[in-house]
Amino acid sequence: MVALLVGAGTSSGMLMNRDDDTRNNQADKEVSQYKMVDTGATPDASPTSASPSPQTKKKKKAVTASPSPTPSKTSTSAPPEPEPTEKPKPPARTLPAGFHTVVDDRGFSLAVMEGWQRQELSPTQVGFVPPTNDQYLHVSQVENAPRASFINFLETEQALAESGNGYQRILLEHRTFQGHPAARWEFTYVPESGDPMHVVEQAYIDDAGTEYNLYFEAPQRLWDDQKELVFSTALNTFKQP
Repeated sequence: MVALLVGAGTSSGMLMNRDDDTRNNQADKEVSQYKMVDTGATPDASPTSASPSPQTKKKKKAVTASPSPTPSKTSTSAPPEPEPTEKPKPPARTLPAGFHTVVDDRGFSLAVMEGWQRQELSPTQVGFVPPTNDQYLHVSQVENAPRASFINFLETEQALAESGNGYQRILLEHRTFQGHPAARWEFTYVPESGDPMHVVEQAYIDDAGTEYNLYFEAPQRLWDDQKELVFSTALNTFKQP
């Protein structure tokens, strides 16, 4: 019994040893499968992304700058001056029918009715009268006039009114004549003949101090537009020396 047990124990030990060897061999085989074989070759480097090959830059063609256009020189010569033109002359005044212009020896001029004659009345006064001798136009010149024409008329009017010859004023007012201060006086009076007379006159003083007075007188019974025309035409055409 004892021998069997011993033998059995030996067998069991052998079996155990065999089993161990078997396990060890099997483990070595498994390990050898994972062993790397050294072939002496250098391992390849890990692949890397290839760098792009540098591109050859194309040479730019040199661009030749076009020459800038030369600015044209501005003419410095002044434009030709326009030729002076004569100022248009004012149209000649058309005289009423039956009138003409006279130039007096004293230097003044004016228009009077045809057929009227010149009379030397005084060193300062000239008259123009018709053939009928019932009306007349006087022109007087007084150098270094002592007072304004309006004041002169006022003083003369006072003396005439005090004479008791039926003086009646129609108007007495300031005027302007050819750029100069002037005065106009119109009235009626009764001379010794008893035939009422109508008078209109206008006077002014020029820059030299000379007073010019145009005086027209005609019978009141004959006073009409024609008589007004005689005076207005003489006044509108009068030119001093």
